[in-house]
Amino acid sequence: MFILSDFGNSDTYVAQMKAAILSFSGYDTPVIDLTHMVEPGNIIQAAYHLRSSLPHLPEGSVTLAVVDPGVGSSRLGLAAFWRGRFIVGPDNGLITMLSDPLKTWKLPPPESDSAPTFHGRDVFARCAARLLIDPGWTSYLDRLENPVLLEEPKPVLNGNTMSVIILHVDYFGNCILGITADDVQQFFPISISTGSGDVLLFPVSSYHQAPESDSILFLQGSQGFYELALNGRSAADMLGLRPGQRIKLKGKWSNSL
Repeated sequence: MFILSDFGNSDTYVAQMKAAILSFSGYDTPVIDLTHMVEPGNIIQAAYHLRSSLPHLPEGSVTLAVVDPGVGSSRLGLAAFWRGRFIVGPDNGLITMLSDPLKTWKLPPPESDSAPTFHGRDVFARCAARLLIDPGWTSYLDRLENPVLLEEPKPVLNGNTMSVIILHVDYFGNCILGITADDVQQFFPISISTGSGDVLLFPVSSYHQAPESDSILFLQGSQGFYELALNGRSAADMLGLRPGQRIKLKGKWSNSL
């Protein structure tokens, strides 16, 4: 069992979800944290973590994903199946970045003892544990034909400018962008626009290749997305960037390189 949330590490909420899982599935169930440092309510950032992590998780695993700004509302809960792996959480767009084939089911409504402000513990954790024990449980659930999907954070090209969303800023201050190799095949960024002017980007394949200590690097990271980095320092701090922000990159069409 894997868990992803925006609960942080200062409260007992994560531990309570784990306790709910263990109470249902048994105390020998391994429960592994992906991260609990998603920005509060940032569904796209959580969707990025799911998309980058799931391919590396074992088939048959269940990931409990709880970033749920709509908790207590009429939004549904869902179970999803993607490439041999299950995801359980609210139906609010967390699965947006998962490509087909994707199967989804509606979770049962909350039980009478469920707190309306904590479905992560009282609804989703229980369902995730049940699914881990019995993957065939989905045969008793109603199919969810149209799960909520948010607008994917695709880059937008306009002349020599590419508008890009920052999916995540990691612990090192690297800014993971909504750009993949397919995008770079069309358009290659050369600089980033900032409030004080354009800053040149240095294309590299690894962090240690920086030509100078303050060079902003542009490279494809281990999660499959391109990122802005600063060797040994935080690119986010230097450029004043944050998750969810849209930035403008300037460059040229790849066929003119």
